[in-house]
Amino acid sequence: MKSEKLRIAVVGCGTAGPAVSILLSRQGHEVVLFERAAECKAVGAGFLLQPSGMVVLKQLGILDEVLSHAAKVDRLHVLDVDGDTLLDLNYQELGRESFGAGLHRPVLLHHLIGCMSDAGVEVCWGWEVGSAVRRDGKWALTATTGQERDSFDLLIVADGARSKLRDLAGQGGVNRGYPWGAHWFIGDNNGVFPENELYQVVDGTRRLGGFLATGRDLDNGSPMVSLFWSIRIEDDAALRAMPLGDWKREILTHCPRAADLLDQITGWDQVLTARYGDVRMRRWYGEGVVVLGDAAHAMSPQLGQGVNLALADASCLADCLAKEPMQAALASYQRRRTFALRYYQLATRWLTPWFQSDHEWLSPVRRVFFSIFRRIPAARYLMTLSMAGLVGSWLGSTENTVRSGDDR
Repeated sequence: MKSEKLRIAVVGCGTAGPAVSILLSRQGHEVVLFERAAECKAVGAGFLLQPSGMVVLKQLGILDEVLSHAAKVDRLHVLDVDGDTLLDLNYQELGRESFGAGLHRPVLLHHLIGCMSDAGVEVCWGWEVGSAVRRDGKWALTATTGQERDSFDLLIVADGARSKLRDLAGQGGVNRGYPWGAHWFIGDNNGVFPENELYQVVDGTRRLGGFLATGRDLDNGSPMVSLFWSIRIEDDAALRAMPLGDWKREILTHCPRAADLLDQITGWDQVLTARYGDVRMRRWYGEGVVVLGDAAHAMSPQLGQGVNLALADASCLADCLAKEPMQAALASYQRRRTFALRYYQLATRWLTPWFQSDHEWLSPVRRVFFSIFRRIPAARYLMTLSMAGLVGSWLGSTENTVRSGDDR
């Protein structure tokens, strides 16, 4: 076990940034996190915390608190517009105790921030990094306001899909936006949608509606559900110019049970637009710098792995730094994360056109393909393992780790 203590700058307070800050501060490193937002504010729709992410939250010591606000999700159920099942994956394929957790994003961030405070992480809110320069083996950061902080041994870039700093680890690779995104809204479920599943309805490859049980907010209010409605990003402005009722009617045509949820939307300002990116870096580290989370590998949310991969990134990097000198640890991190991250990037790129594209000819092929695939035990197991975030996971089995959540 090495004893090197580092001064570390972490940029970004999404998921990977806080998680890695906590773990490294507990190892005795001096950690400073920089976040451009002036206050704690989670942005984004509800998400599905997978068994892979739960392992890391247990390491952080906040799993039970987070799960107390979550909806326990047992299955992914995808139907076509005629009501026929395309895909039905159950977490219990992986073990009796396995499940996902539908969460309101601010719940996770709230507990991560509290945990950072307990771990002694210094957080600089309203501190947008304008530039980062390496001098004499140390990093100096300059804010857009002119402030400067320096003498950092390691720079961890975790500033999201639109990162301005990822190229510090080396240029090249892919960074582009997907032509498809989604409108989303979080409202009260009122007992309409099952609270134990992610429910999706598809019509061809141009129409996709998702309804995720999202648990309760920090005030422990009513159970919530997140609506996702697929759109072409170039159509967003035109859609928002049309009467809200017309937009609602299209959703109701495909999913009549969404009526109660849509009644809660009274203006376009309640409907937000999610834009997705495809980020593929050749290498996630450089001299004294490493890139984590969406900044390193943003992808379409078809497999819903963004938060879970970010948590696994943080845990893996902390483990590497606990065992090896800094630069060797960064190389080990690259080696240990390569298979899982490349797998999910490839799987997401392969899967996305089947559900969000203009390739309508894929629709009948999809029906036949999934009909066959879900009847093959090994194939169904791989799909469920992929959904759970466990393909290529270095964290091992999650069945014992997440058992406490089954008693809620």
